[in-house]
Amino acid sequence: MDISFVFSNDIKFRLARHAAFWIVMFAYQGGVDFFVTSFVEGPRYNVLKEAFQLVIVYLPGQLVLVYGLLYFILPNFFLKSRYFSGILLLILFCGLAGYANWLSNRLFFNEAMFLGASRSLGMHRILGVAGFAACIKFMKYYYEKKSISDLLEREKLKAELQSLKAQIHPHFLFNTLNNIYSITQNISMEASDMILRLSALLRYILYECNKPEIKLSQEFKIINDYISLESIRYSKNLDLKIRLPENTDRLLIAPLLLLPLIENCFKHGASKMMDNSWINIQADVRENILNIKLINGKPDHVTSDQVHNGIGLSNVRKRLELLYPGLYDLKILPEADLFVVALRLELHTITSLQTNEQIA
Repeated sequence: MDISFVFSNDIKFRLARHAAFWIVMFAYQGGVDFFVTSFVEGPRYNVLKEAFQLVIVYLPGQLVLVYGLLYFILPNFFLKSRYFSGILLLILFCGLAGYANWLSNRLFFNEAMFLGASRSLGMHRILGVAGFAACIKFMKYYYEKKSISDLLEREKLKAELQSLKAQIHPHFLFNTLNNIYSITQNISMEASDMILRLSALLRYILYECNKPEIKLSQEFKIINDYISLESIRYSKNLDLKIRLPENTDRLLIAPLLLLPLIENCFKHGASKMMDNSWINIQADVRENILNIKLINGKPDHVTSDQVHNGIGLSNVRKRLELLYPGLYDLKILPEADLFVVALRLELHTITSLQTNEQIA
């Protein structure tokens, strides 16, 4: 049998499961009644008919208790360890089930059948069917729980393996960069400086970005390293003006929050313009408020939608909304020949409980 028949929440599978359950219960109870009655009273023509009539008499009470137990009492009480309240509700539903059987017998069958069936209100049948349904529910619940536990364990092992790989690859990368750096020192100081800045950028991305917040001065340092690498790439074809504040060690910021904005200036500005490319980056801090404004030239063939819908700006918006809800104001102002991005951000400060060693 396909496992989806048992565990799928698709409506067609759920209906099929319930239909199969009640057909089996109906046939089992009717068959037992038929053989017991035939054995005690001897074979009669209408024994089979009476047996299945009796099954129908008990069906309303079984429906009340089974579905009350499966969809209300078990998930909300017993599976949440609220046993006392669950037992009280179970007793209540047993009473409702007995009353449902009493009503169905009185309304639909003759007096003789009513008197015979109403003596115990069919509680032995109701409890038997409900107990069997509860066993199926518990088995399904614990199988699903074990499946989730096994999946989490596999994901944990996978994450640990990825972590080990991440520890191996950076070591190889940094060792290789150090070797190249030592060689280029004797050949080109400019090349060795680029490698040094690239190594610092990679180290920052791999290690520092695991922290929820870092010093604003660290973010500014990596921005300066990134801009230095890009400036060498564009040489004298780029008119770059940048002003970043100093003495920002007391302020904290989410790592790599500002760098995508800087990268966006080069990606959609300088890299698209053959000549006369320019970028202006100005930032200042007043108390714990950071204001940063980025302006860059825009070539004719780059549209505003390309910049607005870019991955970099979209990620910045999402991170700001998640990390600084109500504490930021981001404005993107596309003009005819330039882009303006302005961000006002209220930052956290290092408290007396946070030492420099914990943040750095």
